[in-house]
Amino acid sequence: MNDLVKFESFIRVPEIFYDMIGIARYGEPRDTMKARLKQLFFWSSYANTIFCLIIEHIYFIKAAGNFTNLLELTALAPCIGFTVLSIVKIMTVKMNEAKLNGILDRLNELFPTSQLDQKRYRTYQYNLESQVVMKSFSVLYMILIWIFNLLPLVSMLVNYVSREVLEKELPYFMWYWYDWNTEGYYELTFLHQVWGGFDSAVFNLCTDLMFCAIILLICLQFDIIAYRLKNATNDYRELVSCIELHQAVVNLSDELESIFAPSLLVNFVGSSVIICLVGFQATSEISAFDLFKFILFLISSLVQVFLLCYYGNKLIEASSQIAYSAFEGNWYKADARYQKSLLFVVTRAGKWQKLTAMKFSVVSLASYSAILSTSFSYFTLLKTIYGPK
Repeated sequence: MNDLVKFESFIRVPEIFYDMIGIARYGEPRDTMKARLKQLFFWSSYANTIFCLIIEHIYFIKAAGNFTNLLELTALAPCIGFTVLSIVKIMTVKMNEAKLNGILDRLNELFPTSQLDQKRYRTYQYNLESQVVMKSFSVLYMILIWIFNLLPLVSMLVNYVSREVLEKELPYFMWYWYDWNTEGYYELTFLHQVWGGFDSAVFNLCTDLMFCAIILLICLQFDIIAYRLKNATNDYRELVSCIELHQAVVNLSDELESIFAPSLLVNFVGSSVIICLVGFQATSEISAFDLFKFILFLISSLVQVFLLCYYGNKLIEASSQIAYSAFEGNWYKADARYQKSLLFVVTRAGKWQKLTAMKFSVVSLASYSAILSTSFSYFTLLKTIYGPK
C-alpha cells in the first residue's frame, strides 16, 4: 500500500486485450514494424468477424424463410447481436484512437504522483477498485466465450461415449457453401468460428474496460477538486486553480461522451433484445449443455450493461459532490471576492456531469432498471406468442 500507484495500472487490463487483437497500447510507437504487424493482425481479425456476421445473417434468413425452428432462431439472434455490438464498439475505439489518446494524455498529466497526494485523494482505493472490477469482468467474459467455443467438443465426446456415435458440431449457426462435415473442412471451420467468437468477445471487453477506466480516472479528478475546495481558505489562487481544473475535467467528460455516445445507444438497444432472447432460451426446453451456456450468456449480458451504468452513475455522483464540498469549506472566513467567485463555482457545479446515449438516455443505474424492464416486456411477449408448445 506504500507503493506509488502508476497511471498505467488503471488501463493495464484493457491494454492486455488490446494486444490480443492488434490495437496499439497507450504511448506505444506507431511507426515501427511491430506496430504495422499489429495493424495487419487487427484488420484481419476485424475482417474475419465481419465475415462471421455475414454468414450468420445468411443462415438466419434461410432459417427464418423456412421457419424451421423458433428456438434455433432465438439462439442465433443473440449471437448476431453480440457480434454487431462488438463491431460497433471496436470501430468506436479505432476511429477515435487519437482522441482517446489525447484524453489519456491529459488525465496522465493531472494524475497525482506524490505519495502524499495519492494518500490524500484515495488513489490506491480507486486503483484497487479498477483492478478487482476489471479482472473479475474479464474472467467472466473469457469463461463465457470459451464455453461457447469448446462446449461442442464436450457434447461430441459425451455423445460418442454414451451412444458410440460421432456427430460433429460447431459452436455457432453459420451458413457455409461447402459440406463442413468433410474431414479437414470441419477442423478449419471450427477454428474459423473459434477465432471469430474470441475476437467478438475481446472487441466488446476491451472497449467496455477502457471506457470504465477513463470514467474512473475522471471521477478521481472530481474527488481531487472536491478535496481542494473543501480545504481552501481565502486562497484565491487555489480557487482559480480549482475552477480551471474543474473546467478541464468537464471538457474531458464531454469529449468522452462525444466518442462513445453512438456505441452506447447501440449497446442499450441491442442489450434489451439480447437479454430478452437469451432469457427465452434459458427458460425453454433445451439440452443441459445449452442451458448452461445460455445462463452464463445471460449473466454476462446483465453484468456488462450493469458495469456501464454503474460507472456512468459513479460519474454523476462524483461531479455532484463539487457544490457540496465548496459549501463545506471555510468560505465564511474569506473575503467578499473569494465568496462571490465561489458562488459561481457552486452554480456551475450544480449542473452534474453525465454521459448519455445520443441524448436518448442517461447512462446511470436508472437506465439499467429501464433496460431490464424493457427486456422483461419483450420476454413475456415472446413467451406468450411461443406458448407452452
